[in-house]
Amino acid sequence: MTAALNVSNVSFSYGRARVLRDVSFSVDEGEIVTIIGPNGAGKSTLLNVIARSHRLRKGSVSVGGADTSGMRQAGVVRAGCVLVPEGRQVFSTLSVADNLQLGGYTHRREHKRLVDEVYGYFPRLFERKDQLAGTLSGGEQQMLAVGRAYMSEPTVMLLDEPSLGLSPQMTAQVMAVLGKLRRDRGLTIVLVEQNAHAALELADRGYLLNGGEFVLEGVASALRDDPMIRHIYLGGAAFSDPIAPSVDAALARELADEA
Repeated sequence: MTAALNVSNVSFSYGRARVLRDVSFSVDEGEIVTIIGPNGAGKSTLLNVIARSHRLRKGSVSVGGADTSGMRQAGVVRAGCVLVPEGRQVFSTLSVADNLQLGGYTHRREHKRLVDEVYGYFPRLFERKDQLAGTLSGGEQQMLAVGRAYMSEPTVMLLDEPSLGLSPQMTAQVMAVLGKLRRDRGLTIVLVEQNAHAALELADRGYLLNGGEFVLEGVASALRDDPMIRHIYLGGAAFSDPIAPSVDAALARELADEA
């Protein structure tokens, strides 16, 4: 079976500073994989290389079996892989509706259907569709960033720190929608996060990136119980952060609504 995303021996440097060192991993269709690690570990750089926001200098990347290594960023989007960048980067002087329209430039004929689907996942965006994106709250802007990425109808969505600056409740809402996108659409998700609690609760598998290379990997439940992960990223306790039950509760509500 062809992987939804395959990254092979990717290295990247800023000048003489080597940020990624022969990184390899694959993600199956409909799988959620998280990459956690300290600041400066290379997590955001890895996503930017996959999405071709950064030039790929060594290694290869494929999406659904198609080699995207030599493509420009727009080509990678057309191949089915889209990045939700750190800091949201919405077009602040444009309305919510206009932001979504720009996100759907590769699927203009499907615009109405895709917009309706976005509003279905994020009803708050429908309520604010005529509002300038720059006047939204941080959580609403994150919803818009995810919705804008969804407008390209991706098979693989890369998310860089989606919980950054969000309250535990808003983090839980965003994570719950990502889980629902996987269940409803079979969306493959790669999630880079500092919030190891929320990320490992949502993901199927995880990788610990440090010094530009993976130093630990495994199923998410095993990583949550790993002594090193617990000590460094989970505050020395087994998944005791209040965000965790919030995510659990949000996912439970989504499943209850579908029943």
